[in-house]
This record gives sequence, structure tokens and C-alpha cells, in this order.
Amino acid sequence: MSIRSAVMLAALLLVHVPPAAAQNKPAAPRIQPVAQGEWTDAQRAIVGKFGSGGAAANDLATYLQHPVLAQNIMPFERYISSESTLSPRHRELLILRTAWLTRSDYIWAHHTEAARKAGMTADELTRIARGPDAAGWDPFDAAILRSADELHVSAFVNDATWKALTAKYNTREVMDAVFTVAEFTMIADTVNSVGVQVEERYKDRLPAGIAAHAAATLNDERLIGKTARITPLEPSEWPADVREWLDRSGSGRPVAAIYRTYARHLAMDKPRTAVSEHIRGTSTLSARQRELLIMRIGLLCRSEYEWAAHAPAGRRAGMTDADVDRVVKGPDTGGGEPLELALLHAVDELYQNDVVSTKTWNALAESLNTKQLLDVLITTGGYRMVSMALNTFGVQLEANPTRFPPGLSR
Repeated sequence: MSIRSAVMLAALLLVHVPPAAAQNKPAAPRIQPVAQGEWTDAQRAIVGKFGSGGAAANDLATYLQHPVLAQNIMPFERYISSESTLSPRHRELLILRTAWLTRSDYIWAHHTEAARKAGMTADELTRIARGPDAAGWDPFDAAILRSADELHVSAFVNDATWKALTAKYNTREVMDAVFTVAEFTMIADTVNSVGVQVEERYKDRLPAGIAAHAAATLNDERLIGKTARITPLEPSEWPADVREWLDRSGSGRPVAAIYRTYARHLAMDKPRTAVSEHIRGTSTLSARQRELLIMRIGLLCRSEYEWAAHAPAGRRAGMTDADVDRVVKGPDTGGGEPLELALLHAVDELYQNDVVSTKTWNALAESLNTKQLLDVLITTGGYRMVSMALNTFGVQLEANPTRFPPGLSR
């Protein structure tokens, strides 16, 4: 079997085994939320900024175990949850469908209330679980739901669905739609794996009696070497606020296509950047651990742009040919240190099942502390998010890129 076939076979499991998240989710928290009576002044300030009425929901209280992470990831969660360009109804359609696909009771419980406030009926909530092919959706609602399914299965929105979305959405709205699914996939995978418990006041749970499935099949298509769907801003097009944002250091150096693409929507990109900068700059993981996670999730998502950026970074962090080959072929091919094999298993489980298994979690916890465990989840989820956007927007490779290994490039 070729490398590409092996990777695609692993990805196909996602379509056929979505209930695995429910089967593997821990019944009790693997990381305890920080009790209010134990908050430091710094933690209390985070709750004051991102909590509600001085209280912290269990997800935020868990992130308080790693205050630097909380400070960096919460602004984008708030933007996607309540400040994006999408209407409340469309926002909640995407969030709840993502909750269903990832089997996240926690997200479903928290967002059904917002969905009802947006006018969604009980029948529509159940129909979200049934998916975009269920009778009763208008064509645009169905396209919104289908985009979530396609991103979940393939990290890519198909041409027909993209055409349907952009018939009504402008550039910023369609970017927000993609990032809504991507952000809530990261959140779902994190709360699933940590075992964040639904607070008692929330009574809704994922609808029962509906077969878990995604209304999408694996799509191997990518836009590398084709026309970008969202073109990056050229320097001659930069208004003052974009120029200030893209050249924050004042260096005047060329800016990569990814950042010039995201700069079409600064209100989204500024909080999103805090997530990426945490992963690359303030994470508690070593550079080698970080790049191993990013390379593996980028490869599983078939994001050649991510591979081109991070395979060289992995080499700079000390990866050998054998290490890179193991990232490509997966953790069951033999060799490697136990912790690195556990990290690769964690990426594969998050990609396939949206939860880290008990066996893999225990293996990670033998060597990593609480902050590092949270950083594993956010690094993998954060770069799954980036891969979804890069693939779907059609961001093209930079000059002289490190291409996918032979057999993976399309």
C-alpha cells in the first residue's frame, strides 16, 4: 500500500466510525477545573474577561490550569461564538452540527440555548443531528450544514458547497463559516479528551436514536497549483490598518500568502492569531514535540501548505529522516521513542475519533504535565483548524516549498 493510500485509508475511518468519540470519552475529568476558591488574581482576571458574571463554566475553569493558554485561546472562541459576521442562526447551525459530528455533549448543551434564542425550533435541533439531507431544510441551510460535514471528513469544502455558500456570503462571511467549524472542532476535541463535564443547569444533550454519520465522503481534491478561492492581498492593496497588522515589526519583509489571505478579515484574524502565536511561542511543548504534532495533523488533513512550512521546522528541531518517515507513515510502523509515539497516536485519534483514548492519554500523562497535555490538544486542534482554512481557501505554496513526500502530492 502506498503512503498516500495508507493516509487516505486512515482518514476514511472518520466517515465510518463517528460513534468512537462517545465510546472513548472519559466519564470523569482527566484534568480538574480550578475551583473558584483557589483562583489566583491572574485567574480571576481571566474569568472577569471571559466568564459570565464572575463565574467560569467548566471549560474555562479547566483552561485556568494553564492561564497563558486561556488568555490566548479565549478571544477567538468569543469572536466565533458571538462576534462573527454570521447571523446567530447560521452560527448555531454550524456549531451544533460540529458538536454532533464530534459527539460533544458539552458544546451541544451550551449552544442549544443560543440556538433557541436565534429562533430555532425543537424540530430543527433534532434535524441538525439528521444532517443536511433531512427533509425540511431550505437549500442554503442545507449547504451550511453540508460544509460542516465536508470540513469534518475532508478538511475541505467541495466545489458545489463552496459555490452555494458564496452565492449569499461575502468573503468575510464565508471565512467566518469555515473558521466556525474549525474552531469548534478544536474546542470539541479538547473538552472531549479532557472530560469536561456539562454543568447541572444545562439539560440538553445530543439527540438520541439518530445514527451518527457525516453526509460527506472523503474528498481528496486540493487546490494547490489551481486558482485560489480567496486571493491574498498584494502590498499595493493594503489599506493602512492591514499594512500596520501585516508589518507589525516594521521590517518591510515579504509576507506569506496565508497571512495576506487572512488579512482580508482583520476582525477575525487578530484573535485567531493569538491561538497560533501561543502554539508557536508560549506553549509548554518543545519545538520538536510541537512540529511532530503539526506535521502529522497537516498530513492527515492533506494540507501541503502546512507540510511545506513545518517539515523544515521539524528538521530544525532535530528530526531525522527516520523521524519524518514515522510522521508520514504513522506510529504503528515501528521504532521511535514512547512519548513521541503517544503524541502521534493522539493526533490520529483526534483526527479519526475527536477524542484521545484512555490508553494514549495515560501514556502521555506519564511524561507530560497538565499544561503540556492541554497544549497537545490545542496544538493539534489549532493546526487542524488552519489546515481546514488553507485547503478550503486555496492558499498557494510559497516559493521553493518542501513538497509532500512522493505518493502524497496530487
